[in-house]
Formats: sequence, structure tokens, C-alpha cells
Amino acid sequence: MKSPLTLLFQVIPLAGIILASSASAQLLVSYAENPDSVNSTLQNTNTYDFNNLSTGQHDGAQWSGVGTFDHLYILAADEYGGAADASHPNGSNYSVQSNTVGGGAVNSTTLTLNSEHAYFGFWWSAGDATNVLSFYKGADLVAQYSTQTLLDVLAAQPGYKGNPINRSQNSSQSYAFINFLGLDGATWDKIVLTNLNSSGFESDNYTDRAAAWTQAADGDLPGVPVAIVNGTTVTQIPEASTSLLVASAGLLAAFRRRRSA
Repeated sequence: MKSPLTLLFQVIPLAGIILASSASAQLLVSYAENPDSVNSTLQNTNTYDFNNLSTGQHDGAQWSGVGTFDHLYILAADEYGGAADASHPNGSNYSVQSNTVGGGAVNSTTLTLNSEHAYFGFWWSAGDATNVLSFYKGADLVAQYSTQTLLDVLAAQPGYKGNPINRSQNSSQSYAFINFLGLDGATWDKIVLTNLNSSGFESDNYTDRAAAWTQAADGDLPGVPVAIVNGTTVTQIPEASTSLLVASAGLLAAFRRRRSA
């Protein structure tokens, strides 16, 4: 039986809004409901926090059991990034893609996975509109997402501005944990993180899982849905429709009955 989330991704008219059909839904983007969250709420995941690496450039870094990074550029915690944890209350190392940070900075990082996976998340800090994530299966592009849509949504939400260690630091930019969930069997084996200009793509606490999210096994959808991505097509999920994504199966069944009437 399909989950309520999968059932929702049919063409359902609601207050003049048309949501993407399940046939075209590939990847769901969401952000953590708690603006102070720096980790995923999804269980049975594998996290890479960059704290085992020194600052500077690293080529061929291994994420045990998950995959390999071609190039990383690591910075120590500052106002722009570095998630705090029990061992690092003032923040820890983080990854950045940029043309201008340091003498050996990289503007693109590729994570090649050991197998096909269906979930990826990370703490996004000092967010701007020119950060891009591209998900591939072999040579085929599964989904490509620019953070402009996400930035627009977070800008309208209270509590996401400024570094959560001290919200007065870099108070004009957004910070949030972001989830990417494969839908309807969508998987990938390579993720490319790119910054398109001279700013930066700061991120930390990369989180991965091979298995797809399902409501039956995992409970509530992690985070607040923002967009559905299929290839290079991004369909924003209006805030008014977000509650439908976590609605009960009974409510969705009622919509289906109304459509068939």
C-alpha cells in the first residue's frame, strides 16, 4: 500500500493549487522545523562532521561506509559555519565551496557514493541563493536544486536568521538543517555541491541513508516541505499545502473519493 505522502503526489486541486503528480516527483526538499537543529531527525543515518580533518584542502577524503569526496576545503568554526555539539559548544570544522576562501579553496565538491542512496541532509549555514546540489545516478541527472527557493522560504520564517550559536553573528543570513528525500524509488550514487559565484556554500553534518524515508517505518516526514525536484524542474510547495504532506491517510482518502465522484 502506498504511504499517505505518496498518495498526495497525485494531481489534487486544492484552493487553486496543483501539486506535482507522483509520476514526476523525484526528490523532496524540506527544512528542520526547529531553527536550532543542526542534525537530522531521521533515524538510522550515517553522519560526517569533518572534525577528523585539518583545515585547508583535502583530496580523496573517505566517508567510511558511504563514499569518497573528490575535493574538500575545511574551515574552523566562525560566524559563517561550524555546527556546535557537546564536544564543540562554540562550533566545529565545516566544509565550504567558494572561489575566494583561502588559497586552495574549491568551488565544487563531488561525493561519490558506494551504492545507490535515497536520503541526504546537511546543516546549511550562511545560506545564499547560489548554492546548487546536483544528484546523479550514473551519468543521469536525477535532480538539481538551487537554494533560491529555500532561501525565499526561510527568509519569511522567524528564528532562522543568524548563527544559532549566537544569533547576533551574521544576522542577515539563514541557517537551517536541510533534508533531501528520494520519492517513488528515486535514488542517486553521486552528489555534486557547487557555488556559482564568489560567496560560499557553507555546510556541515552531512547525513546519509541508503534506504528511502517511509511513513510506516520512520513516522513523520523530517522537516517542513519546500519543493519537489524532477531533473532541473523545481515545483515549490506552497505553505498553505504543507499540512497536507503530513495529513492522515483518511484525509487523503477523502480527497481521492472527491476526485472520483
